[in-house]
Amino acid sequence: MESHSPSDIYHKQPRKGDELNQPCKILAIIPAFNEEKTIVQLAERIRHAVEGVDVLVVNDHSTDQTEHLLRQQGINHLALSVNLGIGGAVQSGFKYALAEGYDIALQVDGDGQHPPEQIPALLQPLLSGEADFVCGSRYLENKQNVSSRSRRLGGGLLAALIRLLTGQRVSDPTSGFRAYNHQALAVLGSIYPQDYPEPISMIELIMHGFRLREVPVQMVERQHGRSSIAGLDTLFYMIKVIFAILIARIRRTKHYAY
Repeated sequence: MESHSPSDIYHKQPRKGDELNQPCKILAIIPAFNEEKTIVQLAERIRHAVEGVDVLVVNDHSTDQTEHLLRQQGINHLALSVNLGIGGAVQSGFKYALAEGYDIALQVDGDGQHPPEQIPALLQPLLSGEADFVCGSRYLENKQNVSSRSRRLGGGLLAALIRLLTGQRVSDPTSGFRAYNHQALAVLGSIYPQDYPEPISMIELIMHGFRLREVPVQMVERQHGRSSIAGLDTLFYMIKVIFAILIARIRRTKHYAY
């Protein structure tokens, strides 16, 4: 498997007081709830695919053997004492990254759908200074079609709403395969939404003036377990997300009105 070295392709984007071309400190955050069948292999694949990138698993109070395996294999992780859901788990990882001084944080789902070999493509727009946060898209350039028809329809409605609110075109607003620079990370460490975090955080960052770049990625089907967004639940999920976005927008407008 090809390995990439930070000394070859990763250079820190300047922050105040930083020198250029310093090695970039990067953390891959893996939120995990009952992912005993995939988590160890995923962590190892990330380590081998991208040399020098640290891994943090956020164990969201799993009830299977996830915690036991993480301890047994010596994998760096946070063990949450209660189940916070995807938003709380990911934000816990963001806070850890900020506390430990990371320049970039990646979000990689614990079910193995995000191939670690595509992480360099996700990082490149950040490292070149072209973007502040990057989302891997299943639909950009028609690379693949792994989602159900209802999920693609719901995603299209969300994308249309995001464009209406922000003027930004997006193709995969629910993708959890993402990367953020330090400045975007600092914002999300404070305001990351607990419910429907992917589309809502995308809107928040765009409206804070952060530059978004989507890159085409090929994801794989979940091999174990069941997605939290499946079947008829997909449409209900998308409807609830749209209402949540509209409510957040109204609250934001009222906040700035005073």
